[in-house]
Amino acid sequence: MQPDWDQHYQEKHTPWDKGEPAPPLVDWLANHPGRMIGRILVPGCGLGHDVRAIAAADEKAEIVGLDISPTAIEMVREIPTVSIERYREGDLFDLPEGMLEAFDWVWEHTCFCAIDPELRDDYVLAVWTALRPGGSLLGVFYLDPYDDEHQPGGGPPHGTSLAELEMRFEASGKFEIVEQYLPEQAYEGRDGKEMIVEMRRLD
Repeated sequence: MQPDWDQHYQEKHTPWDKGEPAPPLVDWLANHPGRMIGRILVPGCGLGHDVRAIAAADEKAEIVGLDISPTAIEMVREIPTVSIERYREGDLFDLPEGMLEAFDWVWEHTCFCAIDPELRDDYVLAVWTALRPGGSLLGVFYLDPYDDEHQPGGGPPHGTSLAELEMRFEASGKFEIVEQYLPEQAYEGRDGKEMIVEMRRLD
């Protein structure tokens, strides 16, 4: 059973929100100036920390932060914008017509690890459908979120592996992996537990 994400925001129980953008994203943007441009989708945007980091890196980028929680969207709209970013309540798995083949980039941070692993093939299709042909998916994927509180099969968060990412994304014929590496920057406690992966949508 999926958590009630909106209830989490209503109760202000959001342990995944660190109050700042993902360090691997900030590092990637600094090392790849001018790469993430155009129209960008951030699914599961929460309170928009990553959205604002991307907006600050390119003031011309049109960034859409998407979240299934109406409370999260209400909260994030109260935060001053950095550029022309905007936020929208919605479901990645049920995007409206105007968001199909509409994005040059998708930034993945906390969505893939939060959904039921049985939905991961649906996630691949949803992101492929959101991207324009040749568009890019960049994500920091949580390899090992397990500790005393979280065990395999008991997430979210749910872990993954490079082998699974290759199987789900590349073997589907929908993406090719362009680059992958362990990020040098991470939230406290996540060193060596995440993988940055850049992929390109195949036609």
